[in-house]
Amino acid sequence: FQLACCCGTAACSLCCKCCPKIKQSTSTRFMYALYFILVTIICCVMMSTTVANEMKTHFPFYEQMCKGIQAGEMCEKLVGYSAVYKVCFGMACFFFFFCLFTIKINNSKSCRAYVHNGFWFLKLLLLAAMCSGAFFIPDQDTFLNGTFFSFCCAALFCTALRVVINPESLLSVNTAVFLQVDPV
Repeated sequence: FQLACCCGTAACSLCCKCCPKIKQSTSTRFMYALYFILVTIICCVMMSTTVANEMKTHFPFYEQMCKGIQAGEMCEKLVGYSAVYKVCFGMACFFFFFCLFTIKINNSKSCRAYVHNGFWFLKLLLLAAMCSGAFFIPDQDTFLNGTFFSFCCAALFCTALRVVINPESLLSVNTAVFLQVDPV
């Protein structure tokens, strides 16, 4: 077992010898994608009304627990779309932090590159802390009114992604607009 990748800077080979050896950059991409998929699955579970109903029937003292943690009468702050927004906000903050953290890394031998390519268990704890910390945002209405801002940022991200993937697409759009000729 290669448990060094969980708390150190060693590259993960999926903790088993039957998997082929992979490069460090590939394992890093895989682990970040795995974190993203994990949070997405948790969000899908939180949106399910079946999960909320099953929690009510299977957890003893469910109503008292919900009142004790101030999550509403039937823990409506822990399930539903507002909870998904908060978890996704924590995930976005996590990835944005690492985006800023990895700017101008030129090689894989720097200190920041070691942190970027390893310490997966500590990153998982940080991701869980950021996702759960978003539930302590006091005013739900202020948080949910930011959806317009999030849609604008998503559109900006899609535009930036298009330019990164195909830089000529920006040039072709601009020249097509300026060189447009009306048919006679």
